[in-house]
Amino acid sequence: LTPVEFRLLATMARHPGRVYRRDELLDLVYDDYREVSDRTIDSHVKNLRRKLDHALPGLPVIHSVYGIGYRFEVD
Repeated sequence: LTPVEFRLLATMARHPGRVYRRDELLDLVYDDYREVSDRTIDSHVKNLRRKLDHALPGLPVIHSVYGIGYRFEVD
């Protein structure tokens, strides 16, 4: 995982089931106050899902919550 992907996963895994807004995740994973789009999180989530699916085939752990953001939960 990249450092940002790792921070994203660690942040979400600390509170399974909690729904995080994109802007909230940006604030939590980027600590250097750089200007990035909230869609940047979508790219990181896509890459993280791909890597997690490789490690845990068929076990989705990051779920999209329409209109809000993302939730980590092991079904």
